[in-house]
Formats: sequence, C-alpha cells, structure tokens
Amino acid sequence: MKRALRNAATSFVLCWKKETNWAGAWVYLPFALLRPVAGALLIFVMVRAASAPPDYFAPAWLGNAFFQLVPAVLGGLAWAVIEDRERYQMFKYIYLAPGNVVPYLMGHGLARAAHALIGVAALAAAGVALLGIRTPEFHPALLAVTLALGLACLLALSLALAGLALLVARHGHFMTESIGGVFFLFSGAVFPVDVLPAWIRPLAFASPVTWWLELLRRSLGLHFGSALDGVSTPAALAILAGFTVFCAFLGRAAWFAGERKARWKGLLDATTAY
Repeated sequence: MKRALRNAATSFVLCWKKETNWAGAWVYLPFALLRPVAGALLIFVMVRAASAPPDYFAPAWLGNAFFQLVPAVLGGLAWAVIEDRERYQMFKYIYLAPGNVVPYLMGHGLARAAHALIGVAALAAAGVALLGIRTPEFHPALLAVTLALGLACLLALSLALAGLALLVARHGHFMTESIGGVFFLFSGAVFPVDVLPAWIRPLAFASPVTWWLELLRRSLGLHFGSALDGVSTPAALAILAGFTVFCAFLGRAAWFAGERKARWKGLLDATTAY
C-alpha cells in the first residue's frame, strides 16, 4: 500500500507537470478556463433566451460546473495509456517497472481531476460574484462525502476505459468524450431528469452521475426538478455508494481483461504511426 501511494503521488506530480510546464501560470490559467467558461456562457445565453424560471439557473449553472470533473476524470486514465504508449513510447517501461501500473494511472486521473477543479471553482465563484447565485444551505460534510464517492466512481469507470484503450489506436480518447456526452445528456447536468421522455428516464436513474449531481445540489440546498424528490438524502447516498462499489469491481475486471488481451496480442508497446 505504501508503494502504491508513493507511485500514485509521483504519477500525480508527473502528470501535473506535463500539463502545465509549457507555459507560465498567467498563460496556463486562462487556457485551462477557456473551455469551461465558454460552455457555461452558452448555458447562460440559452437560459436567458428561453426565459427559464428563476429557480432553474442556479442548479443548472452549478451542475454544469461540477460536471467538468466527469469528462476530465473519465478520460484521464485512458489518455495516460494512449499518450505514454504512442506519444512518449514509455508505457512498456512503466508497465515492466516493479509494482503495479494501476496506481500510476490513478495518479494521472487525480491530476486531471485537480485541473478540472480549477474550472469548477472558477465557475462557482463567477456564479456567486458576477451572476448573483445564492445557495440556500450549505452542508460541507455531505459535499465532501459526495465528492469523494463520485471521484472514486469516475476513477473506477476510467480504469475500465483504460483497459479498452490498451486495445485501440490513439483516437481512443474519442471514446471517453462520447461517454462523457452520454452522461451529460442523461444525468441532469443542465436540465432536470423530468424533461426526459418517460422511456429514457431509467437510463438517468441507472447513471451514477445523476445521483452524484443530485447530492451535490442537495449539499448546497438547491432543487432541480421533482424526479428524485421521493428519494431521501441518506438513500441517495447509499445508492451512490452502491454504484461506486459496483464500478470498482467493473473497472478492475475490465482493466485486467484488457491487459491480458493486450499482452497476448503484443499491444503494450504498439504505435499507430499517425
């Protein structure tokens, strides 16, 4: 365990440096905030143009802010495999080094989560300072537990995608972006689950991101639709914890299945040369 934590910490620092060492802080920060701010402004314009109810904007804005973590973490481990294998051609050496490669990948995922948290904090601060968003309540313990469970669940799903990334070419990052788009559509990030057709709502209820965003909003005293009103906060936490455990088993099984097949087919050091 001590070695695994040390490997994850080293990987975190390495990924952070890879992402930020090309520019100074005053250049990197605007670049890092460009995508989340642009997406948030689109939501602001659409809400104003559609004359949405007054209680709609705050949960939609903050839901979109927190959702920045989903594609960042989902793609973190898969992109680490593709980047180290094809761009730097170092993955086989990392894989053969003493210890397990999974903590190394987890460090990359946590580093990308830390990058995304910069955007989350910036959007939340902009909503409060510039747009007048106010949260009726604040439950820090619920917020911390929900963030931890959500990140663990996303890291587990990302590990499963990393297992698939071992078997595909460098364009495998589109896989993670596509899955992130599905979560964005069906998980109530910027519109309530209530507006989905009745036959699609089971997909939303089967998404851990739906329960994660719902609990994050509840930690701030916000209400977004009525589809989940009948579920108490402890029950929602239990559901999210159950999803996290299930995704942990799924991620581990998918990673080791992909790893075995990649070793058998000789793909651990494959490059697609384009």
